Amino acid sequence: MRASNATYDTNAAYDYQRVVYLIHFDGESTDYVNRKIGSPTNTLKQYLMKLTGLSQSVVPEEGRASIGNVVATIADVDDEITALLATDSYYFHRRKTTVKVGYVGMNESDMLIIMTGWVTGLKMTKDLDAWEFTITDPQRWMQRKIFRGAEDTSVSIQGNPLNLLLALLTSTGNGTNGDYDWYESSVGLGMSTDYIDVTDIESVRDNWFPGDSNYMKFTITKREVALKWFQREIFKPLNIYPAITGEGKFTVKPLKPPIPAIQTVQSFSDSDMIGLPSYDMNLDAMINEVEFFYDHDGDDYQTQKFDVDGTSLNNRGPGSKVLQIKSKGYHSSDPHTTDAVSNRIAHVLERWSTPPLAVSFKTTFDKWLSEPGDVVPITHSMLPDVEAGTKGLSDYYMEIINRSVDWHNNLVTMKLLGTGFDRGSYGAISPIMIITSGSSGTSWSVSVADAAKYEEGWEVNIYDSAMRKKATRNATSWMGGFFCGL
Repeated sequence: MRASNATYDTNAAYDYQRVVYLIHFDGESTDYVNRKIGSPTNTLKQYLMKLTGLSQSVVPEEGRASIGNVVATIADVDDEITALLATDSYYFHRRKTTVKVGYVGMNESDMLIIMTGWVTGLKMTKDLDAWEFTITDPQRWMQRKIFRGAEDTSVSIQGNPLNLLLALLTSTGNGTNGDYDWYESSVGLGMSTDYIDVTDIESVRDNWFPGDSNYMKFTITKREVALKWFQREIFKPLNIYPAITGEGKFTVKPLKPPIPAIQTVQSFSDSDMIGLPSYDMNLDAMINEVEFFYDHDGDDYQTQKFDVDGTSLNNRGPGSKVLQIKSKGYHSSDPHTTDAVSNRIAHVLERWSTPPLAVSFKTTFDKWLSEPGDVVPITHSMLPDVEAGTKGLSDYYMEIINRSVDWHNNLVTMKLLGTGFDRGSYGAISPIMIITSGSSGTSWSVSVADAAKYEEGWEVNIYDSAMRKKATRNATSWMGGFFCGL
């Protein structure tokens, strides 16, 4: 979810709002708006005619996310925009651009950033009265190839996969582009750390894939398109996918349980939805068979692990596809590989062997702050709870997989999938503690991010931060509270 501020939230809550958009081109002293704002940083010209785009989606099990862009239509009043383009020998191609949103009466300092990206498209409208600037997020840079020259000399890399990701994104060969500038310029992309949320990616690594728990080793013999290689070799095996922050920085998101005590998300209820939502049991999305290929020897994969949810297969039949995950980085020689592969397969079957419910709806403009990948609670009196056999869903946790914003009419369209996290309300507790399983006697450490509260008497599965199941037991009162590790 995008961060907000009190002034923005107050204005968003008014019944009648007029939305303001601002376009800033890096290095320019004039900005373009559709309505006036207070205390602007630069000179303002009310030339912004229209803003469209930024439909974003994710494909959770494939580790893919769409490349987002917006199109800003700016009137060419007295040929001013044409003259502006002439001041740049590249005509604003790859010019860094910031898009902001707010409400009439707000100061610019309280407006929120919709996106920061680069100008990648430029054309005139059909009537030749305005210019259309296509502004694209930094994933566009990842269409470039990495491992350039690997056909002549093979490239070997190894380590924690998220460290490898950061190194391949930033390496320039000079060692000057941040802490992960490890490789020759021909190996990496050389992206400036200004466009990468290094701290957030490190946090995902430390909380979900720490140390050598998912150690990977590659020998590369050909050049690869960076984004496709990241999706195939890192994102899909780890069950993460790329995301872009409002500041235009690249990061990654894992599917993880919602922890309201330390995470801020928006909730969705009847009053937020415009008209009736659509409801789909989503039977075609079922996956109850998974194949994981690893131990690549340079020619082929030597190990295939196949698993199936027998109960789902016997009662529902096979899914429309067998999910295949192929990793050239995982090798049996590493002691953590078996667990990493088994856990990845288990997570797929836990979520997909019972088809995840799909819900779509239009919602109010303030909900654009929710982004693909957010896990949010859904409440609606008319949506059926088929498990209970009643009407009405309450705090049913679903993952946003598509968000489309109509910036002109101030509407948002959402599509969400069930996560399996709807069995209880998660909340972090501290300090770090030791939990002992009542059934096996096994003890393990539980950190702030690992712990959660449940009502006493509920049967819960206890997971660690990497979603590895540790035990199943009834939640009990402990140190004045209730607990269940994540």
